[in-house]
Amino acid sequence: MRTDELIVQLARSAGPVRLLPAPSVRLAQWTVVAASLTALSTILIGPRADVWTALYRPAFAGLAVVTLGTALLSAAGAFVLSVPGVERSPLPRAVPLVAGGLWTLVLVVLLTTGGNPVPRVLALPFHWACLFEIAGLSIVPGGALFAMLRRAAPLRRAWSAALATLAAVALAAVATQIICPIDDPAHQLVGHLWPAAMLSVCGTIVGRRWLHWLHADPAPRS
Repeated sequence: MRTDELIVQLARSAGPVRLLPAPSVRLAQWTVVAASLTALSTILIGPRADVWTALYRPAFAGLAVVTLGTALLSAAGAFVLSVPGVERSPLPRAVPLVAGGLWTLVLVVLLTTGGNPVPRVLALPFHWACLFEIAGLSIVPGGALFAMLRRAAPLRRAWSAALATLAAVALAAVATQIICPIDDPAHQLVGHLWPAAMLSVCGTIVGRRWLHWLHADPAPRS
């Protein structure tokens, strides 16, 4: 598209401008809605029978904390990237990736301390139910997050889509951990983390196109 064509298209799509709330406010709004809907979905599906006992186990609670932290930091990074000028900073991208790396590290440590990590992973059957739960539980929170980001017309569309998808699937992974009765870190690695990573890649590819701000409705900027 030539510069003059871009100017004409922008002029035609111009409309009233209303400033969006700060990223922290939008993060709080999304967190309340997404967490409430995810919790309700978890209750409707049915948590594991020993969920209250599991919450007091350090390994279970620690894994849930780092997974939830990945979700919240990814959502925060996505909202911050929608602020013009701030998208150049590496911090909104680096922090969620570090959180995701910590999620992976916790599972690897738990797996190696249990002994025979590779044979356990290879012998473990893939549980499709966990994949479907993570994918299904991430649809509504992810859709809400993408809608909020699209209104901000982010310039870093690929990164915004990646972080938004990671936030949604990580939140869904927390719910799946509460539903799933299998605590073996080999299963958590293959059945929870790996699907979350693959879904994040798919969400980045699809979401990047959907966040194209020239195709969005006239909307306020951050």
